[in-house]
This record gives sequence, C-alpha cells and structure tokens, in this order.
Amino acid sequence: MRKLILAAALAGCAFSPVAAHGQTAPSSATLSPAERSDPAAAAISADEIAATVTFLADDLLQGRDTGSEYYDIAAAYVASRYRAMGLEPANNGSWMQDIIFRNASTSSSALTITTPDGEMVLEPGKDFVAGGSFTDRQVDLTAPMVFVGQGIHSPENGIDDYAGVDIAGKIVVIVSGAPKTVSGEVAATLANTKTKYASENGAVGMISIRNKESLERLPFDKLVTYLQEPRETWVGPDGQANVQDPGLKLQAYISPETAARLMTASGKDLDALLKIYDDPKAKSRPAAFDMTGEAKASVTTDWDDKTSANVVAMLPGSDPALAGEYVVMSAHLDHVGNHLSDAEEGEDTDTIYNGAMDNATGVATMLEVARVIAHSPHRPRRPILFAALTAEEKGLLGSEYLARHFVREDGKPVGVVNFDMPVLLYDLADVVGFGAENSTMGQTLIKAGAATGIGVSPDFMPEENLFTRSDHYSFVKEGVPALFLMTGVQNGGKAAFTEFLSTNYHQPTDDLTQPLNWESARKFALLNYEIVKITANADEAPKWYEGNYFGENFAPDAPKAPAPGSSVAAE
Repeated sequence: MRKLILAAALAGCAFSPVAAHGQTAPSSATLSPAERSDPAAAAISADEIAATVTFLADDLLQGRDTGSEYYDIAAAYVASRYRAMGLEPANNGSWMQDIIFRNASTSSSALTITTPDGEMVLEPGKDFVAGGSFTDRQVDLTAPMVFVGQGIHSPENGIDDYAGVDIAGKIVVIVSGAPKTVSGEVAATLANTKTKYASENGAVGMISIRNKESLERLPFDKLVTYLQEPRETWVGPDGQANVQDPGLKLQAYISPETAARLMTASGKDLDALLKIYDDPKAKSRPAAFDMTGEAKASVTTDWDDKTSANVVAMLPGSDPALAGEYVVMSAHLDHVGNHLSDAEEGEDTDTIYNGAMDNATGVATMLEVARVIAHSPHRPRRPILFAALTAEEKGLLGSEYLARHFVREDGKPVGVVNFDMPVLLYDLADVVGFGAENSTMGQTLIKAGAATGIGVSPDFMPEENLFTRSDHYSFVKEGVPALFLMTGVQNGGKAAFTEFLSTNYHQPTDDLTQPLNWESARKFALLNYEIVKITANADEAPKWYEGNYFGENFAPDAPKAPAPGSSVAAE
C-alpha cells in the first residue's frame, strides 16, 4: 500500500512546486541578462527540478534498471510530463520507442593453442575468458593467428599496425589500449573501433593481451569476473543483433602468463613488446607478424531478450524552411537497479542504486528546459526532439538505437545537447563543455555563458575521456555535432566532483540523502536552455570545424566551419 500512496504523492509533485530545501529564486537585482530579456529563462524553477529528482531517485523505482517494471514506471512518468507540457509524441503517435535488447552470456568455452612444441589447453576463467556471441549461439573455430600490435589502423595519425600482414581468415592477437601519441578522446575512439576494422578486413577472431597499465588498473582475475557478466546489445527492426564486428566469431582475453607463453612460441619477448606500447616516447611500433601455430575455440552462448523504451516527444518549429532540422535534447533515464546480491546476511544493507545524480538530475534538467521552451510565447525556429533514453548504463545502447533509427521521418538531427550527471553539491559558477572544441556549438556555449553569467572551464579530468562516455557520443558517431556539459571547478566544484566519483558514483549512496543544491540545478538548466534556444534559432545548423577528427571521420562530406584561430576564421 505504501508504494501506491507514495507513487501518487510523488507523481503529483511533477505538476506543483515542492519545497526546495529553503532555497529561493534569485531577486531581480541578481538576474542574468538572459533572464532579464527572456521570460521563459526567468521561469526556470528549482522547485520543478527538485520534484522530478525526488520522484525518480526514490526507492520506489528500485534503481530504474533497463527492461524492469521500475524503469517502465519512470518512462510513464516522463511521458506524462511531456503530455502536460503540450508536447507531441514523437514516434508515430507514441511517446515510446520500444527497443529489443539481447542479453548474451557464455555458458561454456574452450580454447586450445597448438604449436610445433605441442598443445596449450587453456582453462576458462584462469587462462582466458571468452565473451558470448550476439549472432551465434554456438561457435566452433580453428584458425591461424597473426599479431597486429594494438590493432590500430589510423592513417590520419600515421599508424597502421596491420601493415605487411594478411588477416583474412585468421585470429588477430592484439595488445589492449591505444597509442599514447594521440589525444585521449581520439585514443578512446580508436580503441573502441578495433574490432570493427578487424572484422571488415576478414579476421574471424580476436585474442586480446592486456598491457601493463591496464593490468595495474584491473588485474586479470578481476577482469574475468567483469567479462563473465552478460553483455547486451540491441536488436534492429530486421531482427538482427547490432554488432560492429559480425565477422569476429571469437573474442577472448588471455592471462599475462598465457600471453607470455604464446609469444615465446613465436620467438618473441612479451615484456619487451609491452614496454614499447607503454612508452609515450617510443620512436617506432613493433611490426605485425604471423604467429606460430593455430587456435581452436568453442563457445556456447545463451540469449535472453527483453524490451525497454526511449521516451520521445517533439516540439514543432516555427520556421517552415527549417522544419527538417531537429535539435535533440537527451538524458538517460536508466540506472543500474537493485543489487540484491550486495546484501549481507543479518545486516540491513542498502542495495538500491537510486541514481540521484546519475541521472535523475540530468533528466530533471532536460524536463525543466523542455517545460519552459514549450510554454514560451516565442516558439523556436527549429523543431526540438526530447529523448529520455534507456540503456545508457549498458553501453549507450538506447541512444545508439535512436541515432541509427531516428524516430522522425520528416527530418534529421543537426545538433545534440546532452544532460548527464550534473553534480549539484555546491554553488555552481562554471561548467566544462565536452565537445565544445569540435564544432560551432562551442561558440554557442560561449554566448550562452556570457548571457547567463556562468563561466566555461577546461576539462580537469582528461584521463576519463568523458566526451566518449555519454549518450551524445552515439550521435557524434553518426556525424551530428554535440555538446555535453559537466558542472565545473569553481567554488569547490572540482573537489565535489572527484569526491562524488570516489564515494557515491554507481553506489547506493547516490541517493536523496546527498545535500543537493537546487539553486545550482536552476542555473545549470538556465545555461542549457540558452544553448538549446540559440541552436534552435540560429540561421545555420551547427557545423564541425575543419580538420576536426570527429567531423572528418564521422561526417566527411558535411560542410565545415573554419576552426577558431585559423586565418579564415579571423578574417
């Protein structure tokens, strides 16, 4: 009974103000230029944001795990908010974009390496771990092996680890990680596309060796535990599971000891090779070579399919000439659920991963920006698509599906503003703009910051590669410029963010007991509102900068803007 009463009470909070822990709206003397000139900006409410976070992060929703009934409650809640705002359902009359997700888990695996000196029969879970297949329930494979370094093919960076070898019909053996000579965001992209390149060029399997840096962060036995968990992907309208590497029938990691034996069989010293890849000053990379012997693998996979939905709405634009150019606002609605296995017998253990900051605050920000845009007397020129996304925690899967299967047949996305995990634990004065250096959306951020009085700071955690780790990146891979803001460093922001990551991120303590600063939430929403408004009303859609890695690789034929600081841009 308590759950039903609580659900009704909290749902009501979505449509009426709630107490914002004593925090009040700013006086007219402290209003920013954006608020003084735009009634919609001035109407952004800390109370509305607090109401949404309070509902989504309640224990009632059990951590909003993808495919659970509790995620469905959250999705229905968001759809009801869309309807109350007067938005239109965006998917052929529906608020929901249903997606089938396939869960693949390895039920049995075997791997044997045969060399002239004899067989190496490897023990699963100790010597190797193999991932389940999304395309084949049973894999039986025997093939020769070829070493291709870190498996990087990047001519634009002068790197081709595949030079001099033919990988067709073979299992490629690679070292994890990416070259230290390229930037973190580019390196992350190169690492994430290794399997795609190998598959497209005829490889039938991939065996990975962890580099020393990776082993220090995550020892092999811990990696085994992680990789033995089921993996997920989405299933397309054609019934086929989405994979970027369908040709790779085997994907496995081997232990450091097994890797050393494998290299010795081919007359190579593993430690000497790994030292080169870990050395940022190394002048050359080891050449690829055909390895001695062959690998024989057998992997059996169990599948379990489930359905979850992106929650999508749209606001038509006012300019018929721009009717097909959608500005996308996105925030992931899912979190990681209730980990009942965390409970210790005889102890009162909190097992619910509420996801207050990750990402109830992001969804609440998006909904508040949507509310004031929808109720503004001045409708934006471009249409806006609002997307509360599923399965971000499973690997950006919901956003990837939406980016590949855009719900609007009458247009396409031209720019994305993503809301993910604003850390609202201090007085917000600045933000970090991920993606700002890649496209003209960076100039939009600067304008919006000037209008709202909120500063822009450089990335203070570049090693985390945050640009590639949230839902906007799915659209970037489809060639769409995107911007993702993180709360900044001033007023103790850096300390608050790093402390949150070390203590509450993906823990049951990311809940409503944290001292959430609702006024900072309002200011964060204000800045994002200004960005969306400027983007939707601009004469030109966002453009990638000339020479930018992401624009050149993912949208090579799209018109580009001169990069800031270039001679053309300065004219």
